[in-house]
Amino acid sequence: MFKQTVRTQIYFWLLLLFSSSSFSDWNLVNEESKLNFVSIKASDIGEVHTFKTLSGSVTDKGKALLKVNLGSVETLIPIRNERMNNLLFETGIYPTAFFRLEVELEKILLLEEGNSFVNKYRGELELKGKQFPIEVKIKTTRLNNQSFSVASSEPLLMNVERLGLSEGIESLRIIAGLPSISKSVPVTFSLTFRK
Repeated sequence: MFKQTVRTQIYFWLLLLFSSSSFSDWNLVNEESKLNFVSIKASDIGEVHTFKTLSGSVTDKGKALLKVNLGSVETLIPIRNERMNNLLFETGIYPTAFFRLEVELEKILLLEEGNSFVNKYRGELELKGKQFPIEVKIKTTRLNNQSFSVASSEPLLMNVERLGLSEGIESLRIIAGLPSISKSVPVTFSLTFRK
């Protein structure tokens, strides 16, 4: 009777410990995360831009969600921020972009601190009410027992025509008086998730 009670108590505490450490959501830490994109204008002038407000999570089943506040775009030029919001992203109608994919959470949790692996995933980008399949190569690193990071192991090349942003790019080009703005946009990211 005593042994059975002890076994039951040990099982209960192991279950509680295991479920709290492994089966709770991991939330994105905005202050330790970056999502950058590069615009190339007039053929050879490149500039790096970012989004200041990101959120997201990875569930215990490995479903990852990244939310990008499009209105938080930062180009270091206020009037350009405003033009991107109004003409390109139309943030009054579509304030948020979403990226969803499924990751191997168990593999991440089994990593030792400081170790990493690279995997190719197929996710889905939701932008301005439309969904686009996106293939992304991600390097995942276990930072400690409470956090891990995911980063692009190579830049994503986004095509604005495919994403339905051509009209917005053309409007930006005209209003800025530029001869051209590239329709191929490199994107990089580094995101930290914490329990």
